[in-house]
Parts: sequence; structure tokens; C-alpha cells
Amino acid sequence: MALDELLTGYGGRAFPLPKIAGEFKGKGGLIVCGDAACVWDDLERFGARQNAGQGSVGKDGFHVMTVNKLVEVFPGRIHHAYSNQPHLLNKFIEARRCEYRQEFGGPEHTHSCNEGAKWRWPWGGQGTSGLGAVLVGLGLGYDQIVLCGLPLDNGPHNGEPHWRKCHFAVSEAAGPKGIVNGENSHWKRARELAFEGKVKSMSGRTAAWLGTP
Repeated sequence: MALDELLTGYGGRAFPLPKIAGEFKGKGGLIVCGDAACVWDDLERFGARQNAGQGSVGKDGFHVMTVNKLVEVFPGRIHHAYSNQPHLLNKFIEARRCEYRQEFGGPEHTHSCNEGAKWRWPWGGQGTSGLGAVLVGLGLGYDQIVLCGLPLDNGPHNGEPHWRKCHFAVSEAAGPKGIVNGENSHWKRARELAFEGKVKSMSGRTAAWLGTP
């Protein structure tokens, strides 16, 4: 599979893929939702706004994967939740609002590249949890993956105020070779070897690298 070629550059698989690998092939697309401040605007522009009842997030033909802290406040069905740090992910899930648990349930599956989630995947955490989530989506077999709230810029995330800055463009998200022709080197390698044109983004630097759906 295409992921094997990508993993070769990182020393290959540390252990076999989990049993859930490939289980969602032919079952539609996946929206990977990060916790950047733009996530709700991205979802609305992608047509995932639902106005029934109190309002929710969902789109026909697509499952949802949340990344990191967004699982706490995501008002919709969550099929998958991912983090490079599963001990934090489990705390975020425990803090998920009761009304969301009652109305939507989930998350149904938790994933990480480290021990502590339901499913562990055999790669490192390069390129942030956002890239790990995308690789899991590919490993699960989804036909199309759309990123919302994953601009990988220096803007606010985790529910922070709009004046709060982060360092995604220059720190762990920059890659071992920094930015190559304007593109993060980890994401560039993944795009070239594993994405196969299946991954698009609604905003930010990832939209510039991958294109929009």
C-alpha cells in the first residue's frame, strides 16, 4: 500500500497495521477536523452545517474524525478521534459535554501512534497530530479526505482568543528540512508518496499544498 512507501523513509513499520485497517474502504469520505479557530467556518463552507434541532455538524457520505481537543465540543457524530498523545485524548473524551454524548454518542474509535488509544498505528508523530490523523484515514481506506480546521498556520487553536499565536509554521510542523518550496517537508513527502490525490483542505497552508475539494 502507498503508506508502506512513506514509512520506508522513517525506517518502515515498527509493528503491523491494526486490525481495523482497510475496514472503511468503499464507505465514502472522511472529514478530518482540527481545532484551529477556522474549523467551524471551514465545515460550514464544506456543507457540513446542519440546522435541525439545536444545530449540529454532519455531511451525507462522510464520516468525521476529530483531532486532539476538538472532541470535547464537537456537536455531531464522531466516528474516529485521533491524537499523537492518547493520554490527553482520553481526558478530552472524558470532558466531552454530556449533551453531546446523549445526542450523538461517540467517539466510536480512538487512534494514535502511541499506546493508550483503542487502535495504535505504526508510525511516529511527525508533522503534528493532524498528519497522523490523515494517515489513519488513508489506512482505514476512506476514498476521500477533507481537512477542516487544519490550516497549519500560526493562528489560534484549542479555543484560544484570536490574538493568541502558535508556532506550527516554524516548529514541529516545519519538518526536518524545514519548508521546501513553501511546503512542510513531512506533508510534502506524504502528499507525494501516500495521499494519491485523495486529500484536500479547506483553508490555510494545507489548502495551498493540497488544493481544495
